[in-house]
Amino acid sequence: MSGPSEEELQDQSWRSLWLSSGALSIALLGDTLIYVVLPVNAEAFGVSLFWVGILLAANRIIRTFTYGYVAHFAQRIGLRNLCIIASITSVLSTLSYAYFQGWLPLLAGRLLWGLSYAALLLVTLGYAASDRAKTGTRVGSSRAITQLGPVLALTGGAWLAGVIGAQEVFYVCGLLSLIALPLSWLLPARQEGAARTPQPRPGMLPKPDRLDMLIFWFGVGADGIFVVTMTIMLAQQTTLEVAMLSGGALLAGRHVAGIIMAPAAGIVADRVGVQRPLVAMSALLIGGLFAIGFGWFAIGAVAVIVSRGALASLFPAAVTHFSETGVMQPLARNQTWRDVGAAVGPIAAGALLGTMSPEQMHLVIGGVCAAALAFLMAAPAWRRKSG
Repeated sequence: MSGPSEEELQDQSWRSLWLSSGALSIALLGDTLIYVVLPVNAEAFGVSLFWVGILLAANRIIRTFTYGYVAHFAQRIGLRNLCIIASITSVLSTLSYAYFQGWLPLLAGRLLWGLSYAALLLVTLGYAASDRAKTGTRVGSSRAITQLGPVLALTGGAWLAGVIGAQEVFYVCGLLSLIALPLSWLLPARQEGAARTPQPRPGMLPKPDRLDMLIFWFGVGADGIFVVTMTIMLAQQTTLEVAMLSGGALLAGRHVAGIIMAPAAGIVADRVGVQRPLVAMSALLIGGLFAIGFGWFAIGAVAVIVSRGALASLFPAAVTHFSETGVMQPLARNQTWRDVGAAVGPIAAGALLGTMSPEQMHLVIGGVCAAALAFLMAAPAWRRKSG
């Protein structure tokens, strides 16, 4: 009896990518909404504003140091099993926001979510990288699907929280998150195209390569300094109310840019190679940072948001392109350094605001990012692959 045809395997591969991306998108409902609800309803959750900051950062901190371990675990139990486990824990973490008050149980829920997100993200990247020739297209499609949940949470979820209550809305999110379970269960038991031999156990903070350093500095700039200071710069030109509304619109625009630009950039990368679009979008992001630094905020902000959306698929595609063996550990390492940069950026911005203007910060980080891009392009592996 003959096995499945190549076309059937391709269909199964795409179906796996869509199912895992849908699971992540649904699981993101609670996490996205907590950023909107918790800061203005801290008393309802029984925490101080001090703990609000810690709770909102806890998930990123734990996943920064556990991506490698999660990838190692995925290689042992398979992507499907990991997706099922992470879908269950994501539901539990979302329901914890509805059931509990006080910093300790909420912190446990946020830490559980951090591990769940790391697992679900690596599952989607693992399925995307199972067909190396189409990694860019597949990662872009995955990113577009995963952004739908956050967009729903930022619109309907925020409205519903005002109707039924700050904690009660997470009952609804938790029930909706249950949809991730059948999506995970429908994934194939056999994993196509992935490395079957587990690689050595990783460290907590793996040594970065040049591509990792570039995404680190982009994280510092685009996900850190830009996000923290954009409302401050807008408030210098208009009223505080308009500045806050404009800042919210820019944050929503990041999700929309991800839905549009990630698939488009992925398709281009698969057709012409990942290196040229990666350089082009990196240059656009760097140009946006410089534009903001020179006072052209609107132009610079659009450039940063558009390029960031495209780079969401280009970086995983580049990691796969340069990886000689398995892709799970390199993808995990790249995500680790992206999150480290996104965590360092806000801290750096807060520390420097007393001595530097936001515009000066953007000029400095733009220069650092340009140097990181040049350093990557000077690598022997880069020149060998481009030749």
